[in-house]
Amino acid sequence: MAAVTTAAILLRAHPYSESSRVLRFYTLALGLVGAMARGVRRGASRGRGGSGAFSEGVAVLAVRDNRDLQTLQEFAPAKTRFGLARDVSRLAGASLAAELVLRHAGQEPHEELYRALSGGLDRLEHASPEEVLGELLALGWAIVQILGFGPELEACVACGRSLEGGAMGWFDLPAGGSRGSCCQPPQGARRIGPVARHQLGRLLAGEAPTGLRGLRAHLSLLDDFTAFHMLGGRRLGSFRFLEPATAGQQDAATED
Repeated sequence: MAAVTTAAILLRAHPYSESSRVLRFYTLALGLVGAMARGVRRGASRGRGGSGAFSEGVAVLAVRDNRDLQTLQEFAPAKTRFGLARDVSRLAGASLAAELVLRHAGQEPHEELYRALSGGLDRLEHASPEEVLGELLALGWAIVQILGFGPELEACVACGRSLEGGAMGWFDLPAGGSRGSCCQPPQGARRIGPVARHQLGRLLAGEAPTGLRGLRAHLSLLDDFTAFHMLGGRRLGSFRFLEPATAGQQDAATED
């Protein structure tokens, strides 16, 4: 058994007994880790507090090979991220990111994913109300891209031709990317223009474009894409909490 000290983000916590919890971390040194935290519920009830979801700090783990659940010796949060609970959209965005990481990240270090998750949660917490959905999209798409599932935006997924910068096209969901006007679109394909394609490229890089239009359509695309390509047709549970927040949004997004 070895003690490992690592930067860690708490993604989820489950009660295990009257005094203990099972915690799921994404860590810089070990990737995705499940850990038993003994006595933390008793400590919280005595006013010493407990670590909340999405808090980030330094974890000390007693690690044994070939075990699904390690032992947490200490977790010292440097960032509580309580601000994510200010409204439903922030919390849903953080939960969406956690769902993607919990389902697809592995038990090996991935510094790019850790940095993207950490920075994205910070931006989501501190964004103005008008910027929250854009930061949510940037974090979600960045995780999709880093995990290797990102859509093709530079070449037609049907024939391989490069897509001209100003050309209209289609988003072919089953094929996983843009289809040029040179090829017949499949039934139900979304129209996607150069502005929307450029904005989607920015989102894949983890950047929320200024003046992002058609937020409802962008969220719908992320929802459909992750369900089809990453979740076997199942929808991420966090999306249902975003429906009221996007009810007033125009759905004209991907036409531009």
